[in-house]
Amino acid sequence: MNIIVVMSDTLRYDHLGCHGNNWIRTPHIDAFSKRCMVFDRAYQASFPTIPTRTDMMTGRLTFPFRGWTPLPEDEVILSELLTDAGYVTMLLCDTPHLVRDGHQFDRGFLGWEWIRGQEGDRSITDDVPVPLESVPEKIRTPERMQQYHYRWRAAHWETERDTFVARTMQRAADWLEANHTHEKFFLYIDTFDPHEPWDPPAHYVNMYNPDYTGEVIDHPIYDYCDYLSAEEIKHTRALYAGEVTLMDTWVGHLLEKVENLNLWEDTAVIFMSDHGHYIGDHGRIGKSGQGPDGDWPYYEEVSHTAFMGYIPGSNAAGKRTKVLTQPVDFMPTILDLAGIKKPDGLHGISVAPILKGEKAEEQRKVAVTSATLPVREDRSVCSSITDGNWTLHYRGPNWPAELYDLQTDLAQKNNIYNQQNMAEAQRLHQAYLEVLKGAGTPEEKFALRTELPNA
Repeated sequence: MNIIVVMSDTLRYDHLGCHGNNWIRTPHIDAFSKRCMVFDRAYQASFPTIPTRTDMMTGRLTFPFRGWTPLPEDEVILSELLTDAGYVTMLLCDTPHLVRDGHQFDRGFLGWEWIRGQEGDRSITDDVPVPLESVPEKIRTPERMQQYHYRWRAAHWETERDTFVARTMQRAADWLEANHTHEKFFLYIDTFDPHEPWDPPAHYVNMYNPDYTGEVIDHPIYDYCDYLSAEEIKHTRALYAGEVTLMDTWVGHLLEKVENLNLWEDTAVIFMSDHGHYIGDHGRIGKSGQGPDGDWPYYEEVSHTAFMGYIPGSNAAGKRTKVLTQPVDFMPTILDLAGIKKPDGLHGISVAPILKGEKAEEQRKVAVTSATLPVREDRSVCSSITDGNWTLHYRGPNWPAELYDLQTDLAQKNNIYNQQNMAEAQRLHQAYLEVLKGAGTPEEKFALRTELPNA
């Protein structure tokens, strides 16, 4: 069986029509979802970008041990196992972090290609004018953006086909045309869109906010969003929505190539995202930050992700599941689909049976989303623990906790961490400790997470 995977960075699950959104246009992914088993409870695990890809490629949780680091050289990784099993393996990415600065996510692939220019990619020095479209105080790393991404855009973008996701999906479609005759292949495509900067062509922005005349804040500072006006926040949402629709358009181009090459008969296709982004939600803009209660929690807008998969011959087309899944499940799932023995010591649980429309032999109790666990008790690192019905945001015993009943408060507006609901908090916290124990969390880190704060 061939396998194609598309990762879309910073795509909010609730910005897809197939997840109930009624104002953003995503016709191609929505149509694809009707071929798939759609997971309604997919969640981020090790936060953010690079820790997530490490979870995916190793099948082991990253956050108990380390943070944003290169792919560990001593870990058994998915790409190597697939290549050793005779797969023609290819990585195509415009997400710069995977292969720049020695992160080594090209390791194990027979071939790889980096589509250049995204965000802080040091790919251009051309002497071209690069005016900012807002005051720099509202832009995250304005000097770097002006030096690289905005400069690349000014020098190279003439039509929609020059945008990063368009170039990446065109290249993927071309690769399929040249490689679909191999006995079996694994194509992993990692696009940074709709990660900021949110700069889709104007006709995409005009779908959502055509009459705006103010500052364009496409790479906003991560903070409480009182530095932006209501109109600026509205337009920032339109920029993000335009970026989502742009991404959908070019994923559709790739899927059309799958159709034209008659690959549906012997090719599994998975579409997924890594995390979301606050765009005025909870009074914040960004995906992480600090507040008076410590690290920002991973509310649904950030932790809840997209995950859907098509398997040839499956009876799961058009079905949905509430089984929890996380990026750490990616490696065992792909190995099962490829018929390759899984190595010992994985933390992930294969969801291949579910993708095939079969009953899962094993399911996780909770999904944990977390940055790297601290080694000091004065650090307020947040771990968000959910079973899909209840969510606990936990920062350690010395910091305030938050508890929400998602069945009545999906927007997580009413914190009910109190004595009346302490049994639910204790249940989720105990399941969290079981995850940490099962992953082999170092004792000095585990000891700092064993107690709940007073209600």
